[in-house]
Amino acid sequence: MASLPIFMTAVANSSDEPAFPLLFTWSTHEAQVKEVLVIPDDEWLEQHRIEPNALDLDEQQLYEFGYEASDILAEWINEFDTDVIYTLEPEAISLLIEAVYDIKGMEPSFEVQGIHSWFEERDVDLDDAVAQLGQTTPLHLLPPDELIIQLLQIAVEHGLIDPSDIPAIED
Repeated sequence: MASLPIFMTAVANSSDEPAFPLLFTWSTHEAQVKEVLVIPDDEWLEQHRIEPNALDLDEQQLYEFGYEASDILAEWINEFDTDVIYTLEPEAISLLIEAVYDIKGMEPSFEVQGIHSWFEERDVDLDDAVAQLGQTTPLHLLPPDELIIQLLQIAVEHGLIDPSDIPAIED
């Protein structure tokens, strides 16, 4: 079976005018869920501020528990052997990914596409699949790790990925 897709989401510094990421959450080809806080670059903070967000992330937490852009990029370069990453909000996530790459003078080696298209290409309506699970919270309002887990579960339940490839999801 082909390697699993990478699903990604993020939390930005602002919900109205996102300019840089505070947190990235993604699935791996082994169906693990990874999450990383991002230490804001000085250049980002010169032009933008960190607004209140759903996860209550603040600058102190980012500096205390976060990782520099170079560390995140090293992990992604090592881990993402794919041309495409799928996300619920492709335009917003692309902007945040590009901010991390731009600060290091690099460009992403992958494109960001909508998660709905990944499911549609496999004849699954994501919105219907969410409703069938009894999920009443819209996907975009789920915490980042829960969103990624939900997407993986839907893919398993519709036979799009092999459950034996996903140790974190119990049948």
